[in-house]
Amino acid sequence: MFIMDNNFKIEIKDFRAIKEASIIIDGITVIAGENGSGKSTISKLLYHTIKSSMNYDKIVVEKSNRDLYKIFELLDILIRELFILDTDKYTFLRRQLKNVRSKNFHQIELFDEDNSLTNLINLLIEQIYDFQNKKASHNELYQNRINRIKRMLIDEIFYIKNSNKADLKEIDKLSFNDLLKQLLNKINNILEQLREYKEKRPISFYYNILNEVFYDNPISKTFNIFEYGVPILDNKDEKLNEIHTIHNIAYIDTPMIIGIPTFAERTHWDDLNELLEKKQRTKKSDILDILKKDIIKGEISNEYDEFNDKNFVYKREDGAEFDLLECATGLKSFAIIQILHKNGLLDNKSLLIIDEPEAHLHPQWVVEYARLIVLLNKKLGVKFLIASHHPDMISAIKYISLKEKTDKSLNFYLAEKNKNNPFLYNYKHKKIDLEDIFASFNIAFERIDLYGKTE
Repeated sequence: MFIMDNNFKIEIKDFRAIKEASIIIDGITVIAGENGSGKSTISKLLYHTIKSSMNYDKIVVEKSNRDLYKIFELLDILIRELFILDTDKYTFLRRQLKNVRSKNFHQIELFDEDNSLTNLINLLIEQIYDFQNKKASHNELYQNRINRIKRMLIDEIFYIKNSNKADLKEIDKLSFNDLLKQLLNKINNILEQLREYKEKRPISFYYNILNEVFYDNPISKTFNIFEYGVPILDNKDEKLNEIHTIHNIAYIDTPMIIGIPTFAERTHWDDLNELLEKKQRTKKSDILDILKKDIIKGEISNEYDEFNDKNFVYKREDGAEFDLLECATGLKSFAIIQILHKNGLLDNKSLLIIDEPEAHLHPQWVVEYARLIVLLNKKLGVKFLIASHHPDMISAIKYISLKEKTDKSLNFYLAEKNKNNPFLYNYKHKKIDLEDIFASFNIAFERIDLYGKTE
């Protein structure tokens, strides 16, 4: 009988503080360990790999658009500089450029069939040739303007800072029209690279993304994610495979980020806020009732203010309303879950990665949050990776899972110091046995005995 490996797991070796880890992501996974043991590294690797796989086409299109944007800006300057005194040509060329910039690069085939960009460059070549013959050759100001634009084109096409003097002499010999043709070649190269990326999904592009996240530690090929036993990072064929079992993912390392815009170095914060601001598609469920009636005594909604900006509002059950940004951080922890659920983003193809969910919670709410995790997994099939070192959170997840009979999808891992290097950690699978995990917590009581007076 053929049995399919249905575990979704991440494997890491020799990266940052992690000596070795093989962690199942299938149901509720809890990783415990002291500070600096690599828990956040696991969360980031998992999040950015899945996110890159899910949104690969979107990411490469955005990169191509950034590259093309610089070129379009240059074309815009060129048109304004050279044709501002000829109103008819100026208006026509700017309209053509606007048409090109409106193209949808997600549908690269339609763009290819259109040929509007090639037509625009050829039109510019024709117009500039005419412009030079009729005006620039007889006017020093026009000639200086052309020389300045030529230098801008050269800088964009050849990256002068990286060219030697011999190259510069040859480049300076190129005519204005030659430079425009070179610019068109560069555009076509960008589009060709886009086609190749979308078709072949090269893993090198993904590693570039990850190196931006782990800028202080260049990423190595000593980790992978497996779906049904198949590596997502296919280093043999140098391809980033598509993930099929996860369609929605969120990485929550602080609830304080809700509603706070744009943090370039923390892209997962922007990603989370984007999910929270999606058009709400309210789902009826007893989990929402538990959140609303038993825990936060109200609900969160998105509303527009007088400036037409979206704001998160906490509507308490007694009718009082509060700006969520001004509410307690613990409330925000539950608000994130409530909004994601209401927006229809929590189901059996969702993964929530949560670092230290207990950090801002009252002990009573720690237990309520653990209950919420178990119920979301049981009733909706939501997968969780939880990083925690709080005894109440870990105990509550275990014993509520046992009561709800979901413990078969529960896995605990403990980061243990490597015998040969105390700054490296091996992650040991404890299944649902908490003895070793709680033994690691007892160190705190030993410190109290050492530093304090006990009876």
